[in-house]
Amino acid sequence: MMNQDKRLEVIMQTLEKNHTLTLQEIMKLTGASRDTVRRDIVKLSDSDLVKRNYGGISLPHTFRYVDDFLSRTDEMTAVKQVIAQAAAKLVQEQQQLFLDVSTTINCIPAYLPKIEQGLVLTNSLDIADQLLRKTELSVRLIGGVYQQKRRGTNDSNALRDLLSYRSEITFISAVGLTTDGVYYAFEDDVAFKQQLADQSQQVVLVIDHTRIGMRHNFRALGLEKLDYLVTDQSLPDELARQLDDAKVRVIVTDKAKK
Repeated sequence: MMNQDKRLEVIMQTLEKNHTLTLQEIMKLTGASRDTVRRDIVKLSDSDLVKRNYGGISLPHTFRYVDDFLSRTDEMTAVKQVIAQAAAKLVQEQQQLFLDVSTTINCIPAYLPKIEQGLVLTNSLDIADQLLRKTELSVRLIGGVYQQKRRGTNDSNALRDLLSYRSEITFISAVGLTTDGVYYAFEDDVAFKQQLADQSQQVVLVIDHTRIGMRHNFRALGLEKLDYLVTDQSLPDELARQLDDAKVRVIVTDKAKK
């Protein structure tokens, strides 16, 4: 049985590699009970060595990276498709849409209703390609420098181009959602997502359950900026309560309810 100093050392070494750890992962890692692990977390948090979040801990004040777009495309494909299908049902005839760069939003074009007229704005090469091949919709690709790893753009040129448009419904994703708001990995996401939210009548956040309770490098939006959340599993009680207070309508996919 490890003593506390040894447990804390093991926890921090693993956290440096994985960036986040759940309570269950720490229990398995150290062989300690839930109550003991909670005391260890409190000690680390009080020493400002970790940041507590829903269900676990993460490193504080460190820049964390996300894998590039193509490497994430094949992860949890079935879940992303179910979420995308539910999100696409929110689209109505002749609405002007914005579809942001995201591996989950990348699944939405396949489930859009058969609409003959309408304009879709996007900053995603892959989404634009799908829309042109599979729908009759007009497509406007936002200008800017397109990055290979992200398969899209949200640089300053894209932000300026975005100012010319308004959307009736905007679909965004995120790397984290907590009671504090919506989080992203890159600083240029902040201004871009804020502008998207300001220029859209409705903002729909689509994320899978692995992003719930996760903080990341940059907070871009408060919960009050969202109109819908579409996800695949039920939410923690406190997050659900705060979303309800912010008048965010939550859609949990049918597959997740079974």
